[in-house]
Amino acid sequence: MNQSPLVSAVVTTHNREELLPRALDSVAVQGYPRLELVVVDDGSRNEVRSVVKGYREVLPVQYIRNEHPRGACRARNQGIQAASGIFVAGLDDDDAWRKDRIAKLVEAYSDDWAFVTSDVRMMYRKGARVWRKPPSITLDDLLYSNYVGNQGLIKKERLLAVGCFDDTLAAAQDYDLWIRLAEKFGPVKNVREPLQDVYIEHGGERISNPHDQLRGYLAFYQKHKSKMNNRQRKYQLFNIRKATGKATSLLDLAGWVPPHRYWKEIKNWLAAKYFTN
Repeated sequence: MNQSPLVSAVVTTHNREELLPRALDSVAVQGYPRLELVVVDDGSRNEVRSVVKGYREVLPVQYIRNEHPRGACRARNQGIQAASGIFVAGLDDDDAWRKDRIAKLVEAYSDDWAFVTSDVRMMYRKGARVWRKPPSITLDDLLYSNYVGNQGLIKKERLLAVGCFDDTLAAAQDYDLWIRLAEKFGPVKNVREPLQDVYIEHGGERISNPHDQLRGYLAFYQKHKSKMNNRQRKYQLFNIRKATGKATSLLDLAGWVPPHRYWKEIKNWLAAKYFTN
């Protein structure tokens, strides 16, 4: 048991006191033997110290509070800097881990990979669907799309080596980080089991400002555009068009989406129609 590497579960939160316990409960029930919890409260209206305090009975806890919001990226970087573990595993405060997530990610880890992630279960009000990812996610894959999602198990030293999250971006910060990690350390390994639940619709306040999403994604595109081939650039622009409501039908696929992404886009389109309407 003592040979297991310490993993730091980093949870950032902002005005989500009603959702946070679900996330923290999912950390507390992990079967992995060496786990610490790092919670960064990014200027919530009500302190969540009392919520976090109860978890000290089951695992080591660090609680960091910003009196005024500093933003999602800076809060995540604070958590990474404070982490004591060899590995950092992020968790959004509105999502939840399956109880064997950390054990399975650590088991799958090798330094041959930039980091390890898993399939996820997308949780909608009308039901759930599993997002199946490729077993290996390359830099070339990532220049088309964010195949990783929003979290993984990553060595802290590697996060520090690439500069952690880019707090100059207003959106796509996680996607940007995955590209930089894959550039430096190689492909990402995916455990093909849904080890995390990602809640799509819950009505809670978001730690990132939704009005900044388009501006942030455009800045992300400009940052990485030089690495992309023509097809990748075109597909990135298609996703920007989707975000602004300019690409809303299946007909848009023909002009903007590479053939190997057709079926993925059709499935996403059908899922959006079924689960959210």
